[in-house]
Amino acid sequence: MSSITTIRDKSGRAIRYRARYRTPEGASRTRTFAKKVDAELFLTITEHKKAGGDYVDASAGRITFRRYSEGWLDSKALTTKPTTGATWLAHMRAHIWPTFGETELRAITREQVRAWAAELSTKVQPTTARGIVFTLAAVLRDAVDDGRIVRNHAAGVRIGAKTERRVDPMHISAIAGKVPEIADAMPERWRAAVLLMASTGLRLGECLGLTVDRVDFLRRTIRIDRQLANTAGGEGFSDPKTRAGVRTIPVSEPVIDLLAAHLSRWQANEAGLIFTMSSGRPVTRSRWSDHYRDACAVAEVDGRTRTHDLRHVAASSLIAHGLSVSAVQAVLGHSSPSETLDVYTHLWPTDEERTRAAMTAASGSWLAAIR
Repeated sequence: MSSITTIRDKSGRAIRYRARYRTPEGASRTRTFAKKVDAELFLTITEHKKAGGDYVDASAGRITFRRYSEGWLDSKALTTKPTTGATWLAHMRAHIWPTFGETELRAITREQVRAWAAELSTKVQPTTARGIVFTLAAVLRDAVDDGRIVRNHAAGVRIGAKTERRVDPMHISAIAGKVPEIADAMPERWRAAVLLMASTGLRLGECLGLTVDRVDFLRRTIRIDRQLANTAGGEGFSDPKTRAGVRTIPVSEPVIDLLAAHLSRWQANEAGLIFTMSSGRPVTRSRWSDHYRDACAVAEVDGRTRTHDLRHVAASSLIAHGLSVSAVQAVLGHSSPSETLDVYTHLWPTDEERTRAAMTAASGSWLAAIR
């Protein structure tokens, strides 16, 4: 039951009104108001929320964001990839905890989140900023579900326009022409990895995590069902980026010969990894990136480039040789045809180009005869 108690001064004059009520769990709560009408309105709203299942205990939101998010990270570790957990933790440490760490969940406002997001967009790339805001929103969303706060003030906060995903055909064409030079400038034991990614479209983690038992030298296929974990100090495997990433890729004889020649010189490690450090340990992303950046400089690659461009080189080659959207999707391990088209649709011939080619093929013989 709810009630209102009048608080009086020594002369008996009413100075405050204490509203008393119980939570849905039966715990007693009080709140004091200067006016009785405010106390009555508060109790009416509280009872309405309790009846509708929308009540949130104010004391539940007194936990600091850092303390709640640490528990959140621990709980997610059981159901998410190590790489995802590592990304969330990095977001927390570098960008979220410094601002919201010591703030109580209930005290985080929409205005604070928007101001923080606007400042964040000046420090990191838009894609990275959106990922960090998503991490904050994910924590607050679960805090709402846990009955800690009423609403998620990070939901719907936007940072810039979505980055254009389509590849630059001129840049990728330039990279394709430099692949042999880039490979030659890499450490010898990693040269085959550059050529493999440019030929098959493997992601970096899929390539560095490739083991001998996943290569069928007789049938000329490569099975991708895991990747090298991209975590600090991590040397294990993780699942592919998506379920569609689990795939078997048909490869050419030169690719099989490339891997065979590599293994004849650089023996796989105990785990069967084809590409390793000189110590036999798995290749770290940071070490690979340092060498790849230097190799691109030696090869005089113009503009900003990254290892993922080798995947684009492979995709553009498949498209140039007439493969359909579904075929390219299957090789790259995309979740849907739309994902493939989002990135590469402009590389396929247009209807006008196809029409012109068809007319040329159909009329070429008799046009030549009347000349």
